[in-house]
Amino acid sequence: MKIDYLGHSEFLINIENNKGENVRILSDCWLSNYVFWDLMARNPTFKIDYSKFGDLDAIFISHSHSDHFDPYTLVEFYNNLSKLPLLLIPETMEFLVWLLEKYLPKFDYKILRNKQEIDINWVKIKWLVFENDYVTNEDDVMTLFVYNDREIIYAEVDTLPPETIEAQNYMYSMFTSKKFETAFYLATRNELEWNIKLLDISDVAERKKFISEYVNKRKENTERDFFKFDNEEVEFKDISRVKNYCKSLIWQWIVYSKILDENALKVKVLWLDELVQIEKSLMKNYHRNYDLSYFEAGYSYEIKNAKIIKLSKLEYLKDFSFVRFPVNISEQFNRYYSNWPLNKQNAVILDQEKVILDLLNNRFLSYQIVNLEDPLKNVLLQNKRDYVIKINYLENGEYIDKYYSYGFSKFNFTEIINPNYFDEDYFANDVVDFYEWKQELYSNFWHKLTPGKWYRFWTMLWSNFLNNDLVYKKYELHFKLALEWKKVDEYVENIYKSFNH
Repeated sequence: MKIDYLGHSEFLINIENNKGENVRILSDCWLSNYVFWDLMARNPTFKIDYSKFGDLDAIFISHSHSDHFDPYTLVEFYNNLSKLPLLLIPETMEFLVWLLEKYLPKFDYKILRNKQEIDINWVKIKWLVFENDYVTNEDDVMTLFVYNDREIIYAEVDTLPPETIEAQNYMYSMFTSKKFETAFYLATRNELEWNIKLLDISDVAERKKFISEYVNKRKENTERDFFKFDNEEVEFKDISRVKNYCKSLIWQWIVYSKILDENALKVKVLWLDELVQIEKSLMKNYHRNYDLSYFEAGYSYEIKNAKIIKLSKLEYLKDFSFVRFPVNISEQFNRYYSNWPLNKQNAVILDQEKVILDLLNNRFLSYQIVNLEDPLKNVLLQNKRDYVIKINYLENGEYIDKYYSYGFSKFNFTEIINPNYFDEDYFANDVVDFYEWKQELYSNFWHKLTPGKWYRFWTMLWSNFLNNDLVYKKYELHFKLALEWKKVDEYVENIYKSFNH
């Protein structure tokens, strides 16, 4: 098989069917310059030369995050591909199908059921959704198997497989279901959260300490992946010992925008090749001997007989730009924040309060009460007081604070007057933007947050299965913009203009 790596978690699988014909399956479709949900930038950026790109048989969409499912990219394909590919939609995203039917009616699609196997031109495809025992903002991620009689690829896409017997044994059974000449594992790594935390540290000595602790944590986690099998800590089999196993890493390249300050790109925790070296050094200690590499964006790779071979640059990519500054953790830069709501428009307090109280009482309260990791009961017991959320409203050019509390004596969040503490604080405009899906969980990166606060309410709003209606609103907005020939660049860069140092 051959893999064209387009950066982030977007890659094009070229695999032969039993007739010797090449089948092309694109995994995920985000080729825009920005992520319109967390307002970060893509690295690399490029344009596709459709005269050289060729036909696609299918596009697999792993889940409903805009760095994987991008209306602007789909509209571009819709207008440039001579033959529209089949869209493969996870059942966890079925609530968004109506938007595809409405805004891209010529696209054919198929709903993928968990662990179902289908044929695309005589190539087998199978999916796996992991069942978590806690709520995350990636509950709907589907991972991908593609295979023929000789070779198989498994892609994590955007999630780490859970260490459950059921999940691990299922993956092992897939890799051993035939006598594959190549059993290829494509793993995804994402350092965005840690890079952003590093940008928040101004002291160079503290940066060095943070990086050292992070690298050591990565080494410990990688070593544990080997140690747990050699010391029989787990009851499932080691997929890395499968015959003809090989592995590559890809990188979720979402970065702080160079438009704001390119010097910030010089401050990083790790590069992908460093992660590969960590794993290779540990492989020797634990007697593993599989081929291990990392993919460089913009190149094609051949995976054959359990070996990974880097081929040529992708000729159908033009205006290709990949930013790799030399790391300099002493670099000075401007870390941009918004000290105010990202949207500074005046609003009517009563209208916004109605929305916010509905979200607090009909979504947040039930979510937090049954949250297994962080139950509201425990929070109340530990704090020995009611839970208070502060909301700052902007009306007639004036900012006005209001407070809402919940405790064991109450049925709902209700307003209280001027308490001497609060547990979370928000601008009303930001919360309503979230409700209308003009913001999302990680746009909190751009806010100057109050130290020591948990922001549980904000996190709850990005629980997909609790808020599918809000996700729907967001995608409808951006399908409309895309079909008006607008680009996500303008949407994000207009928000950048509101940032303060």
